[in-house]
Amino acid sequence: MTDRMHSFARCFVAVAGAALFTACGSDSTAPLDAGTDAARAAQTFSQLADSVTRNGGDANVGSAYSAIAGALRVGGRVAPIALSIDGVATTFIATASTFESTVNDCPPGAQCFAPPVTYSSHSLIAWDKDNPKRLVQLSSFSNDDPIGAILNPSALALYARTASLIYMDGAGGTYIGTSGTQSFAVTKSDVPCPSPVDSGKIGYLRPNGTCTLADHGVSFSGKVEPSPFLVTGNTAAGTHTIAMASQTVPGTRLSVMLTIPPCDSLCGKPIDSLPNPPVIVRPSNELPAKLAVTVDSLVTLTFTVVNSSMDPITIQHSSGQKYEFVAIDSTTGREAWRWSADKSFLAALVTEPVPAGGSLSYVERWKPARKGLYLVHAMLVSTSHRAEAYTTIVVP
Repeated sequence: MTDRMHSFARCFVAVAGAALFTACGSDSTAPLDAGTDAARAAQTFSQLADSVTRNGGDANVGSAYSAIAGALRVGGRVAPIALSIDGVATTFIATASTFESTVNDCPPGAQCFAPPVTYSSHSLIAWDKDNPKRLVQLSSFSNDDPIGAILNPSALALYARTASLIYMDGAGGTYIGTSGTQSFAVTKSDVPCPSPVDSGKIGYLRPNGTCTLADHGVSFSGKVEPSPFLVTGNTAAGTHTIAMASQTVPGTRLSVMLTIPPCDSLCGKPIDSLPNPPVIVRPSNELPAKLAVTVDSLVTLTFTVVNSSMDPITIQHSSGQKYEFVAIDSTTGREAWRWSADKSFLAALVTEPVPAGGSLSYVERWKPARKGLYLVHAMLVSTSHRAEAYTTIVVP
């Protein structure tokens, strides 16, 4: 999901910035001059990020621009691509990336039988050369996940795998993909990624892994629309259809090997977590949360949801079920326990007020059927707010 929830859409609203690109002069999809065009694009997005910071804009927007600049410095390659937006042919500039994480999720002392597993995420990021705030991003965790978004937070218990399509129109409107198809095909190479001049500033993009150049065959067609949970100020209205016929986009492939140690009482991500793409959508109704665990004769789970805002909020539930706990057996990848499985809930509007800076905690206990390593996912079941947290536990 990522973290299995990474495919759920989250939101950005574009703010200040200036268009600094020069025309590419060609509709070919061959890579442009890595020493000029990619470097110029990286500088542009760095300046956009700096502009956001200096003008007191949304920090998440600045982070997105900065992340795009970092990805461009790592790959050093961009290419023009042909998009169709509402049937109108449009030329954007693009780069692509694949992140492969091979996870050895059997910590010392645990009885595990499954071999290491490799998880992958793909991202295409494209922008209008005359207005770089006009962005299209496609991200997926498989080569053919359908494009979609879960707009109702009460459905967070579902594990439907979807690809994320985000469109920022460059004038303050942000849209997310709600339907469509997509395809990624990665052609690997042994050519190492270039070393950025400021690699010390973006070293986190290469966490003890191998970075090589890779070409990505990408195609997609999707419908985008405003999300009901976008941050205040989003000007998106109506829907758009965005499509890209199969084209080759230059980029990078980063491969890392992770060994997961036994988790302590607080873990923020699941064992198969992968980095977010540059542009992510964060709903304004998402609440911070954490999951604490103690293990003795029973596993005790404490899920805490925090209202970090300066104002009180009211969390709404459509039934008596306010939360959910799910445990996944890391050996089989199957669900080992779901707290609500043997329970029934009365359908009724239930509300929980939370004061500014306050929190809610939900505690449940579980007796695993066997020893081993488990991934536990806790989530708020609400029609008004989102919150989730993960932890890994070893049952001795």
